[in-house]
Amino acid sequence: MSAPKNTVKTDTTSAIPQNAVPVAQSQPQETKIQNHGDVLSASSASATLKTPQDNPEAENQVSVLRLRQNELPVHWDRIGNNMEAGGLHGNIGSQIEIDDSRRSDNTKNNGKFKLATIQAFLRHDEMPNWYFGFYNAREDNYKGNFSNQHYGGSNTINEIFVGHIFETWRGNIGTEFMAGSETGTKRWKYRLKLWQDMRLSNKWSIAGYLFGEEQPQNSQPGNNDLSQHIFETEPVLQYLVNPDMGVYLRPFYSYKRQERANWGDIVEQEWKTSIGLWRNWYPLLSSIYVGIGQKKTTNASDASVLFYDSRYKYIGGTLSYPIIDDLRLYGEFKASFGKEDGDWAQKGSYWSPFTIVGVVYNF
Repeated sequence: MSAPKNTVKTDTTSAIPQNAVPVAQSQPQETKIQNHGDVLSASSASATLKTPQDNPEAENQVSVLRLRQNELPVHWDRIGNNMEAGGLHGNIGSQIEIDDSRRSDNTKNNGKFKLATIQAFLRHDEMPNWYFGFYNAREDNYKGNFSNQHYGGSNTINEIFVGHIFETWRGNIGTEFMAGSETGTKRWKYRLKLWQDMRLSNKWSIAGYLFGEEQPQNSQPGNNDLSQHIFETEPVLQYLVNPDMGVYLRPFYSYKRQERANWGDIVEQEWKTSIGLWRNWYPLLSSIYVGIGQKKTTNASDASVLFYDSRYKYIGGTLSYPIIDDLRLYGEFKASFGKEDGDWAQKGSYWSPFTIVGVVYNF
């Protein structure tokens, strides 16, 4: 997956988000892969576990990784994949997300079920420091509780990624381009992302990403709004308590502007901050985190028009465990509690259980 990866995962990262991708090195060696503390993503875990005796200088190393917005790296650990020279390497997996929203009035309950049919990130030794990825998922909105739901609109997401990593003596800086489409908005989308994972000292490290995304208008029926512009960033500051445990601070901010021919543009902003702790038990990986945030949607031309406003707080945790060799099962549960208001809101208090269950195979 809450990166929070991630980085994903991300993480993540999440991890992120949400969703680490092995990257070619100048010489064949073991490549480190991180997990993130908010969402243990399908692209962030490997099943080859190393003990402290296997690599006594691991705390001085920084992983090579690939970040999705919901897969942010947080774990600075010895989870590695044995990358022998030659051939194709990476990971492939699938996951389920359930984002439920419950209120005192049960008739106003709703949520979203998301199945990531396949998500993969790959690299080849003959193309040093390049990586490729693809992602396919389907989202279904529903009314009622998840156990007794009535489905409404659906959305199919397809994304293709191409990225390049620049290695430095302190860590890695990466660029990534994504092209994709979503049937829910009937749009194509294009994203340029910059990310980094740098070691400041033996104890401190920073990671994170920022991206800009464009969703241009098209002529599909029912797509009356104009272009959408999205900006998002999520840095992470981490302190390594010991080789098997660390704490982190993870602020997040997103800005989305949807142009409209009439009535003024719609501006949606969200900001939140997470504080978390991760712990490696070998082979079990775990993390816990807490945070606060706010999501607000307004009319760009008239600030007095409030479409939606929600202030919330949350607590969550992640687990990851190898099933067989390089096949790893991971999951996350997060509970959010908030109050919402505005013309588009249900209004009043709510709580939202968020669950992720997934599996990833590293090769």
